[in-house]
Amino acid sequence: MSIMPEGNALHVFFRVAVGLLSLALVYATAIPLVRSDTWWVRVFDFPRVQIAALLALTLAGYAALRLCGQLRLGEYALAAVVGLSLVWQLISIVPYTALYPREMSDSRTDDDSNRISLLIYNVLHDNREVAALRDLIRDNEPDIILLSETTQWWLERLDGLEDGYPHTLFQPQENDYGLLLYSRLEPENSEIRFLVDPEVPSIRTQVGLRSGTVVTLYGVHPRPPGLRPPGKEKDSGIDEDEEGEREDSDMRDAELLSVAKEIRELGDVPAIVAGDLNNVAWSYTRRLFKRIGGLLDPRVGRGITSTFSTRSRLLRFPLDYVFATSVPSTFPCSWSSTTIPAPAAQPKNPIRTQRGLMTDNRASSGAGRLHSIMSMFASWTMHRFSIMTDIFPSKSTG
Repeated sequence: MSIMPEGNALHVFFRVAVGLLSLALVYATAIPLVRSDTWWVRVFDFPRVQIAALLALTLAGYAALRLCGQLRLGEYALAAVVGLSLVWQLISIVPYTALYPREMSDSRTDDDSNRISLLIYNVLHDNREVAALRDLIRDNEPDIILLSETTQWWLERLDGLEDGYPHTLFQPQENDYGLLLYSRLEPENSEIRFLVDPEVPSIRTQVGLRSGTVVTLYGVHPRPPGLRPPGKEKDSGIDEDEEGEREDSDMRDAELLSVAKEIRELGDVPAIVAGDLNNVAWSYTRRLFKRIGGLLDPRVGRGITSTFSTRSRLLRFPLDYVFATSVPSTFPCSWSSTTIPAPAAQPKNPIRTQRGLMTDNRASSGAGRLHSIMSMFASWTMHRFSIMTDIFPSKSTG
């Protein structure tokens, strides 16, 4: 017996809504399979978690319709396609959950001579909470600080930081792509490069660890797809109602793959890639970048860690990464984690304090912030959670 008559207006509305949602979600699942760098194709790489949740909700809707009355043949078929779409989304997501084997095992060494600590921080260029960043640096005392989206304003407000970090490399810019590098360890062959886009810099440097191991460090922040090209942003005088041309993903992908090819050519030299990649873990280009460079991702087997945007709890995506090379035998990879409490108050216009590499689901769901120290045998400091990763053990232990 049907709970709600099939002719009921609410029943009809619900049936139509579930059908339309099904078609939209199947499209959103299928379109990223097209190997195109067109921005309106590539943007569907990002919300896989959200799409998977909506697909599950849609299946629940079909179950409710079945309880309310007989499903039509076409609805059974559409429900089956929705189920397959959910399976496909979960296949992409599962490697970044605790259900999947870890790509980096837990750290089991106490040798500090072969560690390097990095604070990797996207400041959000129009944010003004400099004190929060200074407090983070003071509390964690990293060896290297890599800041992105930094402007001349940020460089001036961080004056004096060079007292503790005498080795610097600065490229402040007003277009959201500035980079600042501060280091206690003496770098070699440091350079600011514009690999693909003349307005988007990246960093390459070589850092000697205390053990003598030399690590090549790349700092990147390519453009995301979907933005207007330089000179066509909203503040350029173009009518906001005019959508205009938008960036495809080709520039971003070309920069990341260029870095991956360089890392492959390094051979047995350990390398770290860090920064805001404006890409998600499950995208084809991100997987290709990882494969070409022989890189390991600490997220695998630990958690998705959606890092942007802090202004929404529902629309967050994992955009920020730290990768390391897997160098055979001499440099086994491992990992350990710890958490560090952060200031209790969240700034009104917050630094992206929730942009981090790994999350800890046991953390408070309130506004309190956790910052992270992470190491690639090494310790890397990220914004939210602390992860210690043994990537480069000392030569004496090899």
